Amino acid sequence: MRALAGLLCGLLGLVPGAAAYEPDVFGTAGQVAGQAVYDLGGSGLPCRGGPPPTELSLEEAIERILCHDPQTRLAWANAKAQAAQVGIGKSAYLPRLDGRLDASRGYSDMDYRDAPYLSGDGHRHRRGASLQLSWVLFDFGRRSAALRNAQQLLLAANASQDATLQNTFALAAQAYYDALAAQRSLAASRQVAELAAQNLEAADAKYRAGAAALSDRLQAQTALSQASLAQVRDEGALSNALGVIALRMGLAPDTPLRLSGELEAQPDTGFVKAIDEMLAEARREHPALLAAQARLKAAAASVEESRAAGRPSLALSANLARSHSDQAMAFNGDTRERDRSIGLQLNIPLFEGFERTYQVRNALARREASEAELADTEQQVSLEVWNNYQSLSVETRSLARTRELVEQSRQSLEVVQGRYRSGVGSMIELLNALTAYASAEDQHIRALGNWQTSRLRLAASLGRLGFWSLR
Repeated sequence: MRALAGLLCGLLGLVPGAAAYEPDVFGTAGQVAGQAVYDLGGSGLPCRGGPPPTELSLEEAIERILCHDPQTRLAWANAKAQAAQVGIGKSAYLPRLDGRLDASRGYSDMDYRDAPYLSGDGHRHRRGASLQLSWVLFDFGRRSAALRNAQQLLLAANASQDATLQNTFALAAQAYYDALAAQRSLAASRQVAELAAQNLEAADAKYRAGAAALSDRLQAQTALSQASLAQVRDEGALSNALGVIALRMGLAPDTPLRLSGELEAQPDTGFVKAIDEMLAEARREHPALLAAQARLKAAAASVEESRAAGRPSLALSANLARSHSDQAMAFNGDTRERDRSIGLQLNIPLFEGFERTYQVRNALARREASEAELADTEQQVSLEVWNNYQSLSVETRSLARTRELVEQSRQSLEVVQGRYRSGVGSMIELLNALTAYASAEDQHIRALGNWQTSRLRLAASLGRLGFWSLR
């Protein structure tokens, strides 16, 4: 009795609730994709903390944003939870061992009116311990189907985590390029304001010399005010863009940041191939498609599990029990009981009120929904590849045209400025040239930003976005 009780107490120390941590017996944690803050470049470097560097590069900005993005941590936690479900599926193949300890104390008083000599009273003390073993040996594939379902859902969770990381990566790069564009726009607006100030100075000098009308001076002053207003707005846009980056990196929005990147830098576009090849590549590698495919396989396994649940199952059962009762002789005195048993148990579901039928119908409908989800995801991925491919093609051509436009408008402005100073040109001609130059700069900056984001979006739509795409 004491040996069995000691065994039960020893087993009690092994239960998960008594442990300081939850052991991963099946090693399911190793099946989870890299931590949510991992380096997409494959270096596996940990997150960087502390204040930002003096000059913030695009790569470091993305790393810091990935480290502090709650969506990436959420996706990682979901993947870990699904990995635990795989462990639950594997545990179904192991036996179940339960222990029980009981003790009771009571008092009984028995009075037989017709046989007083049988009457008696006394105390009762009972102590007992037991072990029960249950082990499912065969279940027509229910456990294997449940395990396949969990494994496929883990693959889907890993792919979804990858998709979340790539989406966060793209958003971080977009924020950085937006800040670079705002920085470039501010530099352009300052240059336009300086040119407008030069025009006002020239108009004022000619007005004082009597070579120009007052209207020329007023028009030049109005142009300077408009240029100054544009500069104020560009300063606000840059401050807002830098604040967005700081907040996403987990810093205060007013943290001073200096960007070391250049908007004009054009990374390699060697990954751009014929549209048919890129569509095929996206269907093979895009994480959203991989997740949808895994969910479809999981739904198919769920159908098999529902069907197998209505079939017989065979289990091994064993029992070991001991008890000790101390009681008065009126109750036959002290007793010792020992019980050992082992056997096979066959469970045959006969009628469940048609519950199993509707569970199968539910699983079939969910599989059909997963098929539709996969088709929809494939269509969305194909549309994204096509749209981003066309966008990059257009922005590549636009970039060359806007670069020519800036150069031509700058030359035109210089010529008109010289004509005006020499007394040949008019103020309207000068202001038109300045407006054309400012518009050309604005279009070129937008083309640069659009080209950078279109390139990244195309890489993301292929499911291959990473730090390699920044070089």
